[in-house]
Amino acid sequence: MSTKPLSRTTVGTVLAVVGALFIGYVGVSYLLAPQSMAPNFGLPSWPHDEGAGFLAVKGIRDLVSGLVILAVLATGNRRVLGWVMVAAALTPIGDMFIVLLSGGDPATAFGVHGATAAAVALAGGLLLSGSRAGSPKTAA
Repeated sequence: MSTKPLSRTTVGTVLAVVGALFIGYVGVSYLLAPQSMAPNFGLPSWPHDEGAGFLAVKGIRDLVSGLVILAVLATGNRRVLGWVMVAAALTPIGDMFIVLLSGGDPATAFGVHGATAAAVALAGGLLLSGSRAGSPKTAA
């Protein structure tokens, strides 16, 4: 019995689903327990008291990021999902630079945010390389 290797599109889709569920979980965690999540972001300090509302902003951002990926996934258009993943990789890249420029922990900047950006971009690249653009539709 021979097994056929997984296609790039399948691997990219699995990475997209795992990524969407993970970032959605992070978002919900920031909404439910922001003070316990904030130290893991990598910044030297985080908002407290009245400023803690900014942690909810991160929670909503992450939750919506996961939902957008799942919504595009539900359409079945893997090429569009690939472009969404490539664009979504900019968020953890931005987070990485925010941590680095704020004097935060470089290990977290690269190990969490940089690695996340690489995984999201990889998923997008696999989806784009494994799917073909649809042929142009003819006018009726």
